[in-house]
Amino acid sequence: MIIFLKTTDMKKFFVALAALGVSFSLMAQDFNEAVETFNQAAQAETKAEALSLFKQAYSQFVALGDEADALGKVEELKGIIPAYSVAVAKESISAKDYDAAIVALEAAAADCAEFGAEDKAAEVKDLFGLTYKAAAKKALGAKDAATAFANLKKSVEYVPEDGEAQFLLGRILLSSGKVDEAKAAFEVAAANGKEADVKKQLFTYYYNNGQKAQQAKKYAEAVEDYAAALEVNPEPDKATIFFKMGLSYGALGNKAQQNEALKKYCALDPAGAANEDILLTIAQNAVALKDTDTAKEFYGKLVNSKNENYAKQAKEYLK
Repeated sequence: MIIFLKTTDMKKFFVALAALGVSFSLMAQDFNEAVETFNQAAQAETKAEALSLFKQAYSQFVALGDEADALGKVEELKGIIPAYSVAVAKESISAKDYDAAIVALEAAAADCAEFGAEDKAAEVKDLFGLTYKAAAKKALGAKDAATAFANLKKSVEYVPEDGEAQFLLGRILLSSGKVDEAKAAFEVAAANGKEADVKKQLFTYYYNNGQKAQQAKKYAEAVEDYAAALEVNPEPDKATIFFKMGLSYGALGNKAQQNEALKKYCALDPAGAANEDILLTIAQNAVALKDTDTAKEFYGKLVNSKNENYAKQAKEYLK
């Protein structure tokens, strides 16, 4: 059956058809404009400019709705935008503009979250750690420990397994007297490639503290610090530490501990084994402690001493 339209209906039909044609024409125009924006982004001179244009193109393609080609571009841009956001941040890092880098990384993190770019989000996390660490090292170079500390705290929040950042954090904590917190940071640092540096730092700290205490005649503190230094196991410095511990124990009147330290010193250092003052001290302490074997051993080393008094004491004891 043929349906005939009235004149008024015909007019409405052609008006609707014309409107639909205009709509398709406008959509095609909008799509072309979005493509042009996309192409401009691809040819932009800087990554920052490209990123801005890619985001503009994304908005343009989204506005086209369910048009198939537009949807394809939307998906493509969901990968492009996070990648360019990270690239912009990297440029600031390379330029050592760490403040700008942090701002760019925050924007990149937001883009990664918006577009579901998990791989890039993981990269951003690592870059945050790297950037805060670099900013901290810059602050340390300027002797700004407070800023360095704040940045290192943030760095290890992002990348706890960064051995260098943990080591630098521990060093600042140690210099502030926060020994337990420093040790916690050092433990992580040592487990992540910084064991040698940690040992050296801890040894220096305790050894220097021991010397300061000894010079201040705080012999008990000196002994504790020297013992802590020994726990770090500083092979080349053991003899020196045992010698200094021996002096401190002597000042405290602890003959047994003094002998133990000085005997270890003599065993490690030929100069100590040949030092007749030390040999005599050990021998005399041994007599006081009724340690006959030690007394005989060390007086025996003094029998032929060029010091007549030392030789005489030795011979008298051994006769």
